[in-house]
Amino acid sequence: MVTFYHDFREAPAGRHVLKLCRAEACQAAGGDSLAAHAETRLGVALGNTTADGRITIEPVYCLGLCSVSPSAMIDGKVVARLDAKKLDALLAEVDR
Repeated sequence: MVTFYHDFREAPAGRHVLKLCRAEACQAAGGDSLAAHAETRLGVALGNTTADGRITIEPVYCLGLCSVSPSAMIDGKVVARLDAKKLDALLAEVDR
């Protein structure tokens, strides 16, 4: 059951939660490279939390923003037309 529901975790989430859409529309609009960028930037794979407990990065399968993909949600705020530059700005914002 823990692996079925993405909000149930074995360990607590980080202070900030970044949910990257991994649905087909987002993948077609560059979501794969965006996910790889996020993993590299944060130093953790999808589904994990940074060593300092600051950010958890999770894959989600559709945020309902297919026409403006790729999309993500950070701390409950949805972000559309995401690219590496926008993602870096979001992560810098939550880092303050």
